[in-house]
Amino acid sequence: MALFELKQDTGSEAAAPWAPPTFKGCVAADIDAAFFEENEHADRHTVDGKDVLIVLEDDDLREHSAHWEAGAKQNFDTGLYTAHTILYIRVEDYGPKPKIGKQLVLDKGTKSQRTYTINLCQEESGVYRMTMERTRQ
Repeated sequence: MALFELKQDTGSEAAAPWAPPTFKGCVAADIDAAFFEENEHADRHTVDGKDVLIVLEDDDLREHSAHWEAGAKQNFDTGLYTAHTILYIRVEDYGPKPKIGKQLVLDKGTKSQRTYTINLCQEESGVYRMTMERTRQ
């Protein structure tokens, strides 16, 4: 007499053979585990009123040309400089793809509030990559 009985149902169908994961599958799994990890890479910000994890990449800062008049630098028509920034945000956090030219408000209601104009928005693997600019007057 056995101490316990082990019943094993192997089913009537043959098991599907194991297939190694694809590169795309690995990348999709890593988006949340690595890229949008708050303690490692992403930061929490308010984007258009939603508190979300994003990755910001400050690309460059370009000063506009100006001329001197009456002892002060004059460039009323173009602003002082244009800041170019790239923002990465999950599609599920942002919602529908924004249109080019849309104003995006980052960290509204804080001392670091910034308003950007979206120049380009690309979606890949569930992440928007938004190229934005902000002109300081």
